[in-house]
Amino acid sequence: MKGRDAGLTLGLGLLLLCPVRIGLARQAGTSDSGQWMLQITEANQTPEYVSVSGSDRYEDTYTIFRDRDHDTRRRQPWGIEFRYRMQGTAVRVRVLLYLNPSESHSSSVKELPVGIYVILPGRSITISQLSQFGLQPLQVKLVTAKPPQAVQPEIVNEAPSVVVEKVDQDRAEYKLVLRNTSELAVGGVVVSVLDEDGRCRMHDVRANYGGFVPSGATSELHLSLPDAGEDEGVVGPDGVTCSDAPQGVGGSSPGFNSSGTRAPEIVIEAVDFEDGSYEGDDRKAAMLEAERLGREIERPRITAAVEKELTSNQPDGMAKLVSVQSQVSALSDNVDSAALKSIMARFPTLNDDAKQSIERDIRGGLRMEKGMFLSNLRLYVMELSKGLASDPSLQRWWDVTKGRCDWLAPRTCPDSD
Repeated sequence: MKGRDAGLTLGLGLLLLCPVRIGLARQAGTSDSGQWMLQITEANQTPEYVSVSGSDRYEDTYTIFRDRDHDTRRRQPWGIEFRYRMQGTAVRVRVLLYLNPSESHSSSVKELPVGIYVILPGRSITISQLSQFGLQPLQVKLVTAKPPQAVQPEIVNEAPSVVVEKVDQDRAEYKLVLRNTSELAVGGVVVSVLDEDGRCRMHDVRANYGGFVPSGATSELHLSLPDAGEDEGVVGPDGVTCSDAPQGVGGSSPGFNSSGTRAPEIVIEAVDFEDGSYEGDDRKAAMLEAERLGREIERPRITAAVEKELTSNQPDGMAKLVSVQSQVSALSDNVDSAALKSIMARFPTLNDDAKQSIERDIRGGLRMEKGMFLSNLRLYVMELSKGLASDPSLQRWWDVTKGRCDWLAPRTCPDSD
């Protein structure tokens, strides 16, 4: 293990990246060959996939959140929700819109039905009614979960203390089971996925709060596949790149199968541990530490914004929830020079190009923490609109969640940092 530094406390990480384009809240599910997925496509966008559980008794939900400028003159689409279940060999899908709360409608979020559709295997429907609300039509198709002619990826492991025990795949992602064989809890891991065309998507993965993989334990990573519409080496919406993606990642050389196409790869590039040590690529480990530090910096700034709103003269309720959402969204992404120097001092072997990206990684941590808070706040407002929670209150929501978990699942909230 490298990089041991008792002067820095290894903080909490992030399991969920916060892209610029608002993503879809993926539901848990396996990817056995007999299962189905909904393929949801917006114009000029890479398709998104969501697992269909196979139950004909219970509806699953899948929501697309929309970031729209707040407009008090009219209520804007805020989220598109799919409620779906099996109906024989087809899938029944209900589509609803949620409209933004506004100053003139501060007590509720309106739920607006769009339509009910039955989709047969291999068939698709187009939700053209969304254009009435200023949204692009969406196409929804029922497809097999397993991609046709899936190729087993090669595993390249630069971190000897973690072992890959299992790899599974559906159309959207790999599911990678890692075992931690060290005596220390793994705090975070960087994994790159390369497809047969050489495109690369890099994942830096942490638990929302606390350790990611305890000593001797396993954890399942969900690794999104590279997007076909992106340039080679581009990770995704955040703009980070995989190192030397077209030539191989983590020092590996590109592999090609008998047909002359590149063999897909999963590369374990770096892990960091609870005491601040790490294994693997120095640059990737520095990225993990920079993002962690950014989250630690952003957390008290969010707390200060919430507490300021709580002590304001405005009555507690939806108006306060909307106000604090606006204040936290407006928090600056500027990086403190002391934070930048502290990370650079821990990784003195990095070249000048890598050092220049540390500031971006700290800024990424700031945005991750802010994104987690805003996602949980939006989820609470949506639960209010569905009647799953009552009497909107910033004070009660903050007391229970501190902005770190779902209001309806307080047991998932961390007790401490």
